[in-house]
Amino acid sequence: MSRVDQYFDIDRMMSENELLLAYRDHISEETVQQLLSLTELKLAQSGEEKKLRKRVFNILVECLQNVVNHSASGNEARAEVASILLLGRHEEDFFIVTGNRIANEKIPDFESKIKEINSWDHSEMREIYSDKLGKSEYSEKGGAGLGLMDIYKRSGNQIKHQIDPIDNEVSFLSMQVTVATETA
Repeated sequence: MSRVDQYFDIDRMMSENELLLAYRDHISEETVQQLLSLTELKLAQSGEEKKLRKRVFNILVECLQNVVNHSASGNEARAEVASILLLGRHEEDFFIVTGNRIANEKIPDFESKIKEINSWDHSEMREIYSDKLGKSEYSEKGGAGLGLMDIYKRSGNQIKHQIDPIDNEVSFLSMQVTVATETA
């Protein structure tokens, strides 16, 4: 069993949920485009209304950008720990699960952001999001730091995450987002 399989029992997930897309390998900008094209097709085939499909798709874009922008580049010894993407349905809701390596030095900042975002109620979040958007301050990665906020805002749910150490330099970060078919 590979390290990724230790973090996610994909067989169990497939039997308990309607899995629309499962991917396990390196995720790059080129891969993202292919995954988004495939996702668009799968969502169109799902029969869901266009507004919900668009919301799921936009959340997926942010999740994949998070993987691409924040994955730790590993040496060959860590190559067996691939990135993953799962998109599926559980009962009425959609879920998106991503997993990637993350440099241990980035973990405190990431966990702090997640904790802060998950603590907001949605009216607070809208105000903070609008304020941050108006400031348009960009990081060295080219983003304004709105990705996790956008995921929270569009999904209507807290972002779940888990971090599992791989070695002294790198850990495996898994994130799960539930996208309710009905928003509050």
